[in-house]
Amino acid sequence: MLNFSGELTFGHQVLEIGVPEGTTAITIEGTTVRKGFLHSYLYDAGQRLRGNILWLKPKKQLVITAEAASMGAIAGPLEPGVWQLHLYNLEGEHRSPKPMQYQVEVSFEGEPEPLPLRTVKNMGTDHGITFDYSAVKKTETAWYRGDLHAHTSLSDGHNRLEAVAEIAAQQQLDFLFLTEHNMCQPLLPDMDQVLFLPAIEVTTALGHFNLHGPCRTLNMNYAVHTSEAMIEQGLALAGEDQGSVSVNHPMMKPWHWHYQEMPLARINTLEICCDPTWSTSPEATEQALQVLNGMWNAGHRIHGVGGSDCHLEPHERNPNASEPSIYGDPSTFVFSHGLSGEGILAGLRQGHVYLERRCGLAFSINQGSVLPGQDVGQQVIDYRLSVRDTAFEYYAECIADGRRIAVYPLGSQDIQFRVDMSRHGWLRVDIRRANGDFEGMINPVYNGQTPAFSVPTLVTWGELMEAVQVNGN
Repeated sequence: MLNFSGELTFGHQVLEIGVPEGTTAITIEGTTVRKGFLHSYLYDAGQRLRGNILWLKPKKQLVITAEAASMGAIAGPLEPGVWQLHLYNLEGEHRSPKPMQYQVEVSFEGEPEPLPLRTVKNMGTDHGITFDYSAVKKTETAWYRGDLHAHTSLSDGHNRLEAVAEIAAQQQLDFLFLTEHNMCQPLLPDMDQVLFLPAIEVTTALGHFNLHGPCRTLNMNYAVHTSEAMIEQGLALAGEDQGSVSVNHPMMKPWHWHYQEMPLARINTLEICCDPTWSTSPEATEQALQVLNGMWNAGHRIHGVGGSDCHLEPHERNPNASEPSIYGDPSTFVFSHGLSGEGILAGLRQGHVYLERRCGLAFSINQGSVLPGQDVGQQVIDYRLSVRDTAFEYYAECIADGRRIAVYPLGSQDIQFRVDMSRHGWLRVDIRRANGDFEGMINPVYNGQTPAFSVPTLVTWGELMEAVQVNGN
């Protein structure tokens, strides 16, 4: 048994573990002693990644044998020699440091508890993502319902992997991205109806972003761990025309996005509605919609998405919340030619996306010949909308170039309206409840002949924030 303890302020520390010849199992148990976070990455004697986990106050384990591993770990030969456990405290970079105590116990025995569900390999010891993005789970061309922002107990979520799979099925999701803080799941659930997809939430002091569909996970073997360096490493994981970069809860302080140098051209989507049961979410959602207005007026085709950011078990509640924070609230719907990683990621990048909470929205644009995110030029477009839910009253707001141009009540029967796009640069539709609460959004169609869509007028996030504040968009 090996024991390590200490305190780490903002920065990086390495614990060296001597693994004896003939070792058949390694168990590493860690805690932060008090409330806090320590990102932990295990490398074997050959500098291969063998596990990642977020240590919290409640103790967690990584258990590895040649044939099996616990959640967060990678099974394989246990090469003797010096293994390294890299610890990172990423809090306190731009404010007062928050020293984090830790206790780590290492033993050369144990057996990983078998996961009670079928899984598929997602991550290799070379940091590469091994998931097959081309595999098709469903062949139909359709709108697929999913969640783009979800946590498990690998990082700071309360649900184990098998519980997440069960809840996703109960919620009737078609796909779910698992977005752990600065790490990936080595194994993903392999289910008949729900497609679990690789992702990572790059988490820094300057904000968080989700990388949906990475080609690799973060390499934290003596990584430069400033916010700027973490962001740049994360952006590089998108690969060529594969991954999708989504800025998370951009206006929800203290987790808002404030990396001023971020090129807007690197962003694919913006998380508009994040965990609607969190107390500051409604205000942050309204502010994020204003940011989208500024992006589109500046000529950037960055599309709005939702994310539950669920951390809780279904019976738990956020402070002062009366309803659960649960996977699929809100849901993001992506139009895809079949349910596959490639199809969902392509739909996200192209903006073939809408989001809602529970209204049961159905719509068509030009009788289905036009999708959100498309360039319709200067033609007249025809919208038809309805909702299934009868528990609330709803209405649709037409927003063109940042201004509300029309409002229509919604019910179970289609309402129809037309918009002449020769008069506008873009048009989106917001869905609201009768009291004005945000319910969902259909991403815009564009008039590509608008000059800004040829040469955007803003380049960085900092320029956008200044323009939105000055112009009141």
